[in-house]
Amino acid sequence: MFNLSGTELVFIAVLGLIVLGPEKLPSAMRRAGKIYREIRNISGNVQREVQKVMDAPMREVRKLVEEPSDDKRPAAAAASAFTAATAPAAPPEPAAPNTAPNSPPITDTTTGA
Repeated sequence: MFNLSGTELVFIAVLGLIVLGPEKLPSAMRRAGKIYREIRNISGNVQREVQKVMDAPMREVRKLVEEPSDDKRPAAAAASAFTAATAPAAPPEPAAPNTAPNSPPITDTTTGA
């Protein structure tokens, strides 16, 4: 909740020891622990209540999102079967990049061959 690391807690404890003194520090730490527990309990209760309130509407939204897809599945299957049956054959593979189709062979004119 507060995201305090161990070194930060030690720093706060040393600061509290300096400010409050060794006599008052244990009771102050107990009070701080109780307050922290109360805040955690309150925030947990709020989270549970919000979750409980949002549960029913979220189920309805999920149901509305999933229902149309269930209705359209047979139509999608029929469409994919139709396109597979009527699709043209695969296009021919392209020729190699360095050769042109129907071109005469290259001859060397410098040697007369």
